[in-house]
Amino acid sequence: MMNLLSALVKGYPDRLYELISCPVGSIIQFVMKLLLPLMPSRLASKIILIGEEETKEKLSSYLLNGKDDIPTFLNGTADHDLYYPKDGAFPDKTLTFDYKGMIERLEVSIKEYKPVN
Repeated sequence: MMNLLSALVKGYPDRLYELISCPVGSIIQFVMKLLLPLMPSRLASKIILIGEEETKEKLSSYLLNGKDDIPTFLNGTADHDLYYPKDGAFPDKTLTFDYKGMIERLEVSIKEYKPVN
């Protein structure tokens, strides 16, 4: 756990605007209440954890179009599958996060990389 805290402190305080996570269970909230005081205040203030019962209310205050942007998987009305289809008009582009695809593309890029002398 301390390794995670160390990585967050070193890597994210100046690169991260806000980290909003929801819905977050009570165990994670408890652990974060222990860890947040150990973090620099500029990093701790950027971490926002939203519990399941308050997801719609709080998340709507962060989203551009309020409650209209809450996705269906969080009991909202925005169907993100329409915006990020698996088989869209550009099949060669990744519109959703694809870990295996990312690894494959990175391996190809590494093989194609030619260092500048």
